[in-house]
Amino acid sequence: MKKIIITLFLIGSLLPLLVNAQVQALKGTVRDSKGVIPGAVIFEKDVPVNGTVSNPDGTYALKLRGAQKVLVVRLVGYLTAEFKVPPGQTDMDFTIQPDTKGLEEVVIVGYGQGSKLSNTNAISAVSGDEIRKAPVASLQNALSGKLPGLITQQRTGQPGSDAAQFTIRGVNTFAGSDRSVSPLIIVDDMEYTGNFSDIDPDQVETISILKDAASTAVFGIKGANGVIMVTTRRGAVGKPSFEVRSDLAFQGSTFRPRFLNAYESAKLRNEALLSDGLAPEFTQEDLDHWKNGDDPYGHPDIDWWSTLMKPYSKQSNNKLNIRGGADKMRYFVSLGYIWQDGMVRDFTDKTSEVNTNYYFKRYTYRSNLDMKVTKTLDLSLDLSGVFGERNEPNTRGRANRNRVFFEIFDYRGLPPHAYPIYNPDGSYGAAPTSRVTGPTNNIVGRLRLGGYRRTYTNDIQINLKAAQRLHFILPGLSLKGALGYTSNQDFRRSLTRTNFPAFIYDSKNNTYDPFNPSQFRIDKYNLEYDPGDVVKRLNLQLSLNYDTTFRNRHHVYALALLNQFTSSSGADLPENFRGYTFRVGYDYKKKYMLEVNGAYNGTDRFKSSKRFGFFPAVSAGWNVAEESWFQDRIRSVDLLKLRGSIGLVGSDDIKGNQYLYEYYYARNGSYSIGENHKGISGIREGTLGNENVTWEVERASNLGLDLNMFKSSLTFSADFFDRYRTDILAARNSVSNMIGIPLPPSNVGIMSTRGFELELGYHNRIGKFNYNAKGNYNVARNNIIFMDEANAPYPWLQQTGGMYGRSKGFVFDGFYNNDDEINKGPAPRVRPLPGDIRYKDLNGDNVIDQYDQRYFDVANSPTTTYGLTLGADYGNISVSVTFQGQANFGFMSFAEAITPFFGNLRDVHRNAWRPDNMDNPSFPRLSTVDNISNARTNPSDYWMTRGDFIRLKNAEISYSLPKQWISRIKLNTVRIYANGYNMHTWMFRRNIYDVDPEISSDTEGGVYPNQKSYNVGINVTF
Repeated sequence: MKKIIITLFLIGSLLPLLVNAQVQALKGTVRDSKGVIPGAVIFEKDVPVNGTVSNPDGTYALKLRGAQKVLVVRLVGYLTAEFKVPPGQTDMDFTIQPDTKGLEEVVIVGYGQGSKLSNTNAISAVSGDEIRKAPVASLQNALSGKLPGLITQQRTGQPGSDAAQFTIRGVNTFAGSDRSVSPLIIVDDMEYTGNFSDIDPDQVETISILKDAASTAVFGIKGANGVIMVTTRRGAVGKPSFEVRSDLAFQGSTFRPRFLNAYESAKLRNEALLSDGLAPEFTQEDLDHWKNGDDPYGHPDIDWWSTLMKPYSKQSNNKLNIRGGADKMRYFVSLGYIWQDGMVRDFTDKTSEVNTNYYFKRYTYRSNLDMKVTKTLDLSLDLSGVFGERNEPNTRGRANRNRVFFEIFDYRGLPPHAYPIYNPDGSYGAAPTSRVTGPTNNIVGRLRLGGYRRTYTNDIQINLKAAQRLHFILPGLSLKGALGYTSNQDFRRSLTRTNFPAFIYDSKNNTYDPFNPSQFRIDKYNLEYDPGDVVKRLNLQLSLNYDTTFRNRHHVYALALLNQFTSSSGADLPENFRGYTFRVGYDYKKKYMLEVNGAYNGTDRFKSSKRFGFFPAVSAGWNVAEESWFQDRIRSVDLLKLRGSIGLVGSDDIKGNQYLYEYYYARNGSYSIGENHKGISGIREGTLGNENVTWEVERASNLGLDLNMFKSSLTFSADFFDRYRTDILAARNSVSNMIGIPLPPSNVGIMSTRGFELELGYHNRIGKFNYNAKGNYNVARNNIIFMDEANAPYPWLQQTGGMYGRSKGFVFDGFYNNDDEINKGPAPRVRPLPGDIRYKDLNGDNVIDQYDQRYFDVANSPTTTYGLTLGADYGNISVSVTFQGQANFGFMSFAEAITPFFGNLRDVHRNAWRPDNMDNPSFPRLSTVDNISNARTNPSDYWMTRGDFIRLKNAEISYSLPKQWISRIKLNTVRIYANGYNMHTWMFRRNIYDVDPEISSDTEGGVYPNQKSYNVGINVTF
């Protein structure tokens, strides 16, 4: 298999050297009504291989070779035009007209494409050129704020793991570790089984998201969460064009926590102990040493963030793309390499070859070949793959969490006064058990000597497609076939060690006590390897397509498709899928549109009698602006289209247990027999089977409007949607555990999501100055119609009727300021002290207990998202800026993230409640013991931080060197640019955690922070 892949890739790489095209000759300029047009494609109608592209000043040159002497001029956003060249003419200018109605703007749909003018589905798209402006390693991170309906949240910035979670129109099922809410990924009409984040943006032509049932029903039981369609770049007629791009970015944290020093921390520690009625831990002498800094070994004061973290890390991104072809064959070849360095400083010996930092390397390749075998037969062969390497340090740490950032937050393991990094004699410092809890060895020593844990990714995709036109049977009829093979493998290698000598130094007595008395030397490295499993898939598609227009007014199209695949992982049983898809559509003069589509498909995840389901959809549209009575009265409107759709889609995503319908028996049963207990092992009955388990079903409806005005300078679209999902697989929580046996999940849940999406765009030109703006605003709010819950004594204790994913806790009602308030108020389970949080007594029984907890108003996922992109260019200079925002969501953390003396202290703890600071404290009284204010044992909405924010997501400025400068060295274009990502964030509410608002909720803190990037790069074509 490896030899076959290498051979195919070499063929794709060498083809640019074998296929060639003719040079230019005929001179002229391409214009529109406002000026010259760069980037227009000009080619001969009867010799498509003979073509060129207009220069930045609109000029072109081409030598005619065909007999017809007809030139075709084509450019996205303009109507394709044909021009007859008179005999003997050597200079000819072309004027092309804007495509104000979207007549030629292509819309990607499932297993096909259509025009924007006749599209009746809810689809949003973004070009690859726009995506490539963001200096990111993960593809979805470049989509934030650019596509209406796409919701992204980047939970971490760790190299190789920084891909944002994303949904289309929010979450409409009960998510969890056994369920995916992410959309289906389709790349060039084949389901993509790798990581979406590993798709190289340089390989992307367009990305479209399919949002309503009319666009996703063709995918049947895989379409309920929406679909992302990726179209990759392909070859073009012309001589080989080489594109080289190189970027270098500098990255840093979007939010940096700033911790108090040893003196401030120790002082507040003593205050907290006194507040608890306990003796202070540190003497005045200790405080003086930390304040004066006169005993750095006995009283160390370490800023662990600055000590362990670099001020910035680097990211390098390099690409080579080759594109070209002739009439018989076209090719696109791409090679990419990206390297992300980690934030941790390099403590390793310069002679060491062991990299103990965070880092990520990725190599990508793609070869797309399109061949015209005969006049009616086309073949394509696509080969692509990814090699990834993700590294992280082996630090182990407290409870073997292996998280450096957690340790920086951890007061019990790494306070600022824990230990000196190095003792006076140069040995590693360590802390006595009296100073830290569960002591761990010196963190700098662990970063230097601990080794690494490394994960490798190896993904390969091969697609072979054929398209046979059958116009000799029926005009517009064609037969297509596709065979796809994918292989995805993750495997791991670790080189680790745990122990090395470190010493606890006593500065008073000048003595050294070993941290581990039995450790006299550094451990040897331990090498471990996990081969993982290879997940393979073989995908077969066969389709019959029909598309024709009668009498220039009746457009009819149809599709019938068979799609099936088999997936296998290691020695596990294979998974099988088979589906039948159909589409039938009609439009009259692109004025009245009607389409019916659907799928009948199934999977062996369900019982044989319940494997297949039917998922139909219908959509219709009316182009009002095409009516003659409208055109006569309102000439400023180019497009006014009303559209609507309704249909059924499904989801068969059941992770963890592929065969829920089967009964389960385990060998670890234990029985008691005899008059006196005697245990005997044997077979026991496990989780019951659910013979009725089936897919989730969603009824989705959508109403939309598209409007173009003033020759499409102003564009507007609006969509209103309603998603109603039934048969959601969920646990039977209303059944008591007294039944004595685990129950399987059942299709009992019901959930709905409603919302709307608005998109407004404007572009214009003043002389050579072009400017544009596009904004979107989206709302998607879900509601649990039914969740199988135990009967609750009070309605606020149930999730049913509210938004999914909310946390539960007490309701903040201020602080207790004195004993009188404590005595008069409702009684918590533990008597509070002045300065503790006071909670509302929701049920009025004068007791604060579990019945006074309720689900909060917001979840960790936003219900509202918005984005704004501004752009302008003048001559060779261009500028673009993207703002992204999210609203109506929150996050909360506990323990090391916020609780004093679990976590290291920060500025928010300075202004804690005290008898002399009762009016406006920023924090409850400081305490060293568990109390009613503890965020973990007594969660409340006081700890729920609203995450609403606006972020300067992406900005770029670029300059293209003048053509006359670079043509002398045989270059076509040279573009120099600087751009940034996550550049600044404005939050609307207080951020007591000092972390990025997109982090996951209900965590203990210490996540690798999200990164902002500042990047410089150069793009050269020749």
